[in-house]
Amino acid sequence: MVLVALAACSGGAVSTPVPTSTPEPASPSPSASPSPSAEHPIVGEWVAIHDCAKIVAMLTGAGLEEFLIDAVYGNELVPGVDPSTTEFTDPADPCAGAVERQHAHFFTADGRFGSRDFNGDTVDSGTYTLEGENGIVINSSRFTYAIDGDELSLEPESVDISACTTPQCRFEATWVLMVALPGTTWKKGLLQPA
Repeated sequence: MVLVALAACSGGAVSTPVPTSTPEPASPSPSASPSPSAEHPIVGEWVAIHDCAKIVAMLTGAGLEEFLIDAVYGNELVPGVDPSTTEFTDPADPCAGAVERQHAHFFTADGRFGSRDFNGDTVDSGTYTLEGENGIVINSSRFTYAIDGDELSLEPESVDISACTTPQCRFEATWVLMVALPGTTWKKGLLQPA
């Protein structure tokens, strides 16, 4: 899923292009079920809010600052700024003028995963499988999930970029965080396009 077309360096540096594809789907493990039944509670669309300050704190805390510009401007969290901009309008306040935007994930009964931006456009696609009682593999990345009524939470496996030596590795770490938005509650329902 390309929740964001993640690429950029802060401080006025030239953008570093990164892959626009999502991590490759993993082969199901022996305990993974290929996909849930249509009645499984994960099936459906889940909506949350992209909040600029939370995203900046999350990526900065993970040491993934090079993806901040694209996470903020690529998701159009600051209206009126060209998503391909390579510098923050206000480097001291990356979220100056930011608004919250809806974002959605969907899980189908046949094992497809995707995301929609605030306009309702599909911005990511892939597959998922369930593992055990609360495990889910989206493409090649593992998460735990919890569903309480119409609320979903996703937590990625620990994101450790200390061994990441390539832009692809750092992109995948960023993708995992942007998919989960740890600490965020996703509500079951349909995204209302802007």
